[in-house]
Amino acid sequence: MVEIFAACITTIDVVIVFSLLRLRKGRLPIAIWTTFLNILFPFVGFLVGDWSTGFLSTWSGLLSGILLSMIGIHMILHDDDTSEAVRVVNPVLIALAVSLDTFSVSVSFGMLQLNKFLFILSSGLLTLVFSCTALYYGRYLSIKNGKILRWICGLSLFGMGVISCFG
Repeated sequence: MVEIFAACITTIDVVIVFSLLRLRKGRLPIAIWTTFLNILFPFVGFLVGDWSTGFLSTWSGLLSGILLSMIGIHMILHDDDTSEAVRVVNPVLIALAVSLDTFSVSVSFGMLQLNKFLFILSSGLLTLVFSCTALYYGRYLSIKNGKILRWICGLSLFGMGVISCFG
């Protein structure tokens, strides 16, 4: 269940960023590309996490907790300049940037030996649903900058990191 919760948290930024895009063409390919990346990056992240667990077996719980906490702090402290950047950057690069955080989360989950299939599957499905919703109905969502969602997700990841450090 932790895997589904974390997949939801790490894919919320898709809604925030993609709702600011005003694309008329190519929305479905970008949604599919983002979904593919949100499946590929967690898979690679789990492999790296599994490898690092064997390599750093005594420190893996603490390291994964610190990594999750740092991702949460990064989400909280992230700038609100996304609307300006979204207008300038190619949407494929935005899909890549939005998908990178699933890699680091899955590295820490790989270190914790959590269910990789459940996280990857839920991350892919949630990404497809969230990106299609944001790209097709983003103007109706009225998300101005997503600061509140980013704070909630950042605090959740930070809390998960602290719990995995001491749990």
